[in-house]
Amino acid sequence: MCNRLLTIAGLLVLLVAWCGAQARAQAGPSGEQMGQAHLSRADVELQRLDRKLKLTDDQKGQIKPFLEDREQKLQGLRSDRSLSGRDRHSKRMSIFEDNNRKIREVLNDDQKTKFDKMPQYGRAQVQGHRPGGGTATGTPQ
Repeated sequence: MCNRLLTIAGLLVLLVAWCGAQARAQAGPSGEQMGQAHLSRADVELQRLDRKLKLTDDQKGQIKPFLEDREQKLQGLRSDRSLSGRDRHSKRMSIFEDNNRKIREVLNDDQKTKFDKMPQYGRAQVQGHRPGGGTATGTPQ
């Protein structure tokens, strides 16, 4: 009798959770998401870089393909199940390093200084911080 009650209670919890998920899915994107729902990750990143670095139209045109290429490579990396966690991390860092190098080539000196200070583009990101304060090479910070 007790097992039957637990089973019924469990099924009710699952049903309520499923209904809640369905309601959220039908509600549509939030207000913040609606403004960027049609933008790719590359477009959102380009807008952020433009706000921080005051890019020229020419620079935007040169940088956008780099960001799109990065996203394609990262998507391929996410779907590659043959890699170990360490290899996946190493390839991810390589993708970011290559992308950052290409972006820096397009920037003027003032923009490069600002770019290098941006948390996700600075040396800490590229060197691949590890939990515990070390880097990908194992040297402590």
